[in-house]
Amino acid sequence: MKLPEGCIYKTKGFTLVELLMVVAVLGLLIMISLPPAINFYKSRQLEIAQSGIVQTLRRAQLKAMSLEADSSFGVYITSNQYVLFRGGSYTTRDSAFDEVFDLPDNLSVTGISEIVFSKLRGIPSDTGNISLTIDNSEAAININEVGRINY
Repeated sequence: MKLPEGCIYKTKGFTLVELLMVVAVLGLLIMISLPPAINFYKSRQLEIAQSGIVQTLRRAQLKAMSLEADSSFGVYITSNQYVLFRGGSYTTRDSAFDEVFDLPDNLSVTGISEIVFSKLRGIPSDTGNISLTIDNSEAAININEVGRINY
């Protein structure tokens, strides 16, 4: 079939080779960017868990110092959660006032597991470190004898 005079034949669309090249380049970009993205996600999980525990410790200390309910307050930490409780210890606490917070499944927690802050002065029952670990990333929370919480 012959085209009319003055018409220019233009192809529309992409060839198979061009589409395969685009898919290959996208695949390569995804493979290169995936490991840093996973590491960033895990480091953010660690920072969020550390920040949450620190805030809860400070909140328990503040509640004890302000004599809320004329009671001591503390934090109990396990491998999958931490609990803000009211009372002299986790075992003798009033569980109706517990505030439970979940931790990521891939996080491991070592160190102090129970800290109770004294009424009025906010002195901790135990001092030392709480270590949080996800894969090769590690974070620490330190509680000293006067109740200062460092991270």
